[in-house]
Amino acid sequence: MSAAVCLLPYAVRTGRGRPRFISTFHDLRVPYLFPKAGALRRVPSRVLLGASDGCIFTDPGDLTSARPRGRAAWIPIGPGVVPVGRPNRAAARERLHIDADAFVIAYFGFMNASKGVETLLAAAQGLLRTGPDFRLLFLGADQGVSDPTNMATAADVRSLASQLGLERRIVETGWLPAPEISRALVAADVAALPYTDGASLRRSSLVTCFAHGVPVVTTPSAPETHPTREHLVEPFDQPGDFRIDEKVAALIAPGDAAALADQLRNLAADAGRRKALARSGRQLARRLAWPSIGGATAGFYRSVLGTAA
Repeated sequence: MSAAVCLLPYAVRTGRGRPRFISTFHDLRVPYLFPKAGALRRVPSRVLLGASDGCIFTDPGDLTSARPRGRAAWIPIGPGVVPVGRPNRAAARERLHIDADAFVIAYFGFMNASKGVETLLAAAQGLLRTGPDFRLLFLGADQGVSDPTNMATAADVRSLASQLGLERRIVETGWLPAPEISRALVAADVAALPYTDGASLRRSSLVTCFAHGVPVVTTPSAPETHPTREHLVEPFDQPGDFRIDEKVAALIAPGDAAALADQLRNLAADAGRRKALARSGRQLARRLAWPSIGGATAGFYRSVLGTAA
């Protein structure tokens, strides 16, 4: 989210010109420049896109929207936290001071306007009246360095939780090292990630929940836009195999708190459905293993650099 880094290919030069650049675009969000910059905010990323010898996009829709003129590929990202050790649900709940029979709804990831945390809190309020005895488990830090709005969003979320009378239902871990995040996820019965802009494989928090076998309730992905064959690399050359559909997650419309509450009630009462979602999520996460991603990335680098590789 810094405009300056987009000028790097032009700023770094040697006696022979400049090094070749391959840029990975996690998303296509634009940086803040100055008040009322408007369409000018898109210029830095377009500059980086045009100056790069190759571009990797973690979301196929972003690749299509960017319309790169040079070499480009879709390569998803894997879990932000990989499973460690043998799962121990009882120990995880004991560390978090959560009763063994509570229904635990996990939220993992930074808090920003696209994550739908307000929808989750509204659904939780509905569960207070007609739902299981539950706890909301907020895992990890709520603020990241790349988005300054996270701090304001986190403050708004805490204020809303207080207004809705949810304080006693919420467990916050704060920042934890990755192995502790992994151990804490074992305490969850489900994960609720009601993204306002739809689920995407660029969400490492979502893939983390899949990898840990936590059943997920989320929102449908944006309309599918498969990259053209020239933009596909093995083992991600069959984009249809990586869909986030009803087989891997329970889906609700963005912003629909009532539907989210219904899904959570249904999952609390249906252990078989939770197991099926957990199994399918794990299978998807295995196809997003970091060694596969690393191999695809190295292969794309070689294809861009040619004999120099």
